[in-house]
Amino acid sequence: MSRVLVLAVGNPLRSDDGLACHVADELRRNNLPPDVEIITVHQLAPELAENASSADLVIFVDASSLGEPGVLSCERIAPAPAESGSSHHFSPKALLELTATLYGRAPAAYLVSIAGRNFDHGELLSPEVSKAIPDLVVKMRELIRGG
Repeated sequence: MSRVLVLAVGNPLRSDDGLACHVADELRRNNLPPDVEIITVHQLAPELAENASSADLVIFVDASSLGEPGVLSCERIAPAPAESGSSHHFSPKALLELTATLYGRAPAAYLVSIAGRNFDHGELLSPEVSKAIPDLVVKMRELIRGG
């Protein structure tokens, strides 16, 4: 089986932005294969390129501020240069680009997200996001299995 890295990105103190933390916890309870690593971070950072370089597949999980709340999306992504010089806007594509530059290869990658409704201070997810988590977990398991 391939080595899979799940990068769960979000702030659990910003309501729906904490989606990835909830998903990471759910995945950890689901008896994943030993070659799946889950890292939870508040935001992507260049240091994660080393982790990505040793993976065959990276799955980024993040809440989206775009779209109809509760709608799941899954997009295959490829390396692309960073759009700004700020690490606060370091995207999954920019991380893959950095991984390719520093380590000579970029793994296959997907961005899996649910559109959120509320990104204010708080620890609770909106009902739309909470309801969509089981579908997101199913999608993640499919990607991890190679589907």
